[in-house]
Amino acid sequence: MTGCISATGQDVLRQVDDTVTRLVPETATLLERLSTDGELRTFRENGEHVLSIPLRFPDGVGHGALVARVFRYRDIARVDVEIVHDRMLADATGVPTSRSCFLNDFVASLSLPAGADRLPDEFRARVTSGVRNAVAAVETHNRRHPQPWSRVRVVGS
Repeated sequence: MTGCISATGQDVLRQVDDTVTRLVPETATLLERLSTDGELRTFRENGEHVLSIPLRFPDGVGHGALVARVFRYRDIARVDVEIVHDRMLADATGVPTSRSCFLNDFVASLSLPAGADRLPDEFRARVTSGVRNAVAAVETHNRRHPQPWSRVRVVGS
């Protein structure tokens, strides 16, 4: 074993890199449809394409962003989408606890073979419904459980 990559292996990696490049605009379009709260930023970090757009929560508490990473993982193209936020659970008096508001968390990942041209419709639908549900999760919980002892309170950190 010499540790060298064969010409065929290099061709596969090049195809995967081309696939990643084609998926970046697809992913950008998906993020822009889910948030109109700011401008989409795109940059490269450690060989990954990182896309980020601000995300506002209905109650106006805290700051969030919808972040996608599009990259090559071995011999496949990968897309990871997540909500990043600073929302913390608070006690009844409004003092923040040390716990992140997990109700607003969302992560979705997809692996595609070299040559893929677009994100599958199932993935788009899963991300769309997941982000919408996560953004509204605190309000949904409090509406379903109106008792004072069941209410979830959040603060931005």
